[in-house]
Amino acid sequence: MHWLVTELAELCRETTLSAHCYAVYHLLHDPSETEIVLKTSGREIESYILVWRGSRLSITDVYEIHVWSLDEEVLNEVSISPNTRADVQLYCDPLTDVHLIIEWLRKLGFKRFATEKFHDMICTPKSFRPSPLERIAIRLSSRYASLYRDLELERGVEISLEEAKEVLETYTHYGVIINNTLASVAARYLTLPWIHVVGGVYTRKGFRGRGYAKAVVSALTREALTSGAITGLHVEVGNESAIRVYEDLGYRILRTRTWIFAYP
Repeated sequence: MHWLVTELAELCRETTLSAHCYAVYHLLHDPSETEIVLKTSGREIESYILVWRGSRLSITDVYEIHVWSLDEEVLNEVSISPNTRADVQLYCDPLTDVHLIIEWLRKLGFKRFATEKFHDMICTPKSFRPSPLERIAIRLSSRYASLYRDLELERGVEISLEEAKEVLETYTHYGVIINNTLASVAARYLTLPWIHVVGGVYTRKGFRGRGYAKAVVSALTREALTSGAITGLHVEVGNESAIRVYEDLGYRILRTRTWIFAYP
């Protein structure tokens, strides 16, 4: 395992915001819920598929799958249950790869499929332009669990108060609180010495258009850059309002990739 993590970490440093970052993070932090199937030549990694089955803190029931340099032999060695959603991220994804992945998922028993394009975006110390409202974003501790739970309910995710506490204790969240309501939130779900990945950005409907999302992402970005890392995130192509927020903060589009969503 040590050689594998070492090789993946080296690849991760060479290719910013890549599958390798997720592979290193999940293998180190949640190995019991992580599977990786590889094709190697000696110690050189030629292809792999990473499957993270989620943890007890996952607020949605979903497989997270990263496919790097698709190889059919590797693909056919991976088996997952079609009883829950699978989100597949493709790296180096020609149209033939998309067709192969969907056919593989269909054979496993998945019924419905959707494909979307996402931008990978990064921010560096030189490009960062902090939000003037960053000062109102606060780091959320577990004592804000009830406010966080209420926000998640509006987002369509039902979690208990105890689950909300665990999420806030495990992952770094920043939020903007207005009149005892958590108006906006963003989280850091992946932390490595050289990169932090931001996600879960959401602003409640009654508080949109006020710069709160920019404030919370700005706070997370500053924290990452201060630690010596860069920051990355994923955003759906066509989500122009979110893209503008991130670009205003100094994020730039690094690449655009295909994600496949498979449903039971």
